Amino acid sequence: MTTVPAPVPAAPLGRRLAVVTGAGSGIGLAAAQALRQRGVPLVGLDLAGPPAELQGDDGVAWIEGDVSAPATWERVGAACLARDPRGADCLVACAGALVVAPLLETSPEQFRRLFDVNVVGVLHGLRTLVPGMVADGGGAVAVVCSVNSLFTEQQLSAYSASKAALLQLVRSTAAEYAAQGVQVNAVCPGITDTPMLRSHMNASGDPAAVERAAARRTPLGRLLRPEEVAETLCFLLSDAASGLAGAAVTVDGGLTAVYDHDGGT
Repeated sequence: MTTVPAPVPAAPLGRRLAVVTGAGSGIGLAAAQALRQRGVPLVGLDLAGPPAELQGDDGVAWIEGDVSAPATWERVGAACLARDPRGADCLVACAGALVVAPLLETSPEQFRRLFDVNVVGVLHGLRTLVPGMVADGGGAVAVVCSVNSLFTEQQLSAYSASKAALLQLVRSTAAEYAAQGVQVNAVCPGITDTPMLRSHMNASGDPAAVERAAARRTPLGRLLRPEEVAETLCFLLSDAASGLAGAAVTVDGGLTAVYDHDGGT
């Protein structure tokens, strides 16, 4: 009989309190779960209420709200102080929005909304939490950018532009606060199996064909799992990443390592 080894417990991060945006699903939920497995209390933020996976956990406080709204971040700041008088010492920014459309069919309003969520929403988080990290002697910020921060694709002009801007925000913040003990870095995921991706696939009319094409484009031969990205986010929050500042860690199953991006079905 084959003996299945017990799961190895996740190593503690040594963080006091995290804020996780987009914590209701996808990479954000996976990050929240990974943090809780490491014993880190958190304040989750999402447009919807807490998912079943996080309900009933005394280590999780929850804020329903839009990351692009300053009033939401006032509530987040208050929730952090209620949990710990020093506030949060790490931020995991996973909330994001996507528009799939040709450039000239993407309205200015859609562009603005993507920048409001994907860039300004993170800016609000930084403005809310980084001053407390500096006052406390340090902290960590891990931001979900995208391979589209580095490259672009047809029909993803607004998304790619917003994610490129977000990566520069990460780098700028790192440059200004690294010497004050705040680790600020990004992860750039490839094609990851999230509800947002599934919604995009379902809108195509042939989700199975789109998934096959995505898997074929990736040398790993499959979609990434949110948990794989979450593990990298936890690394960026840890002391093991103390030598990184403004890094863009690509987690894409080899997608951007190859020349031939076969998008056919």
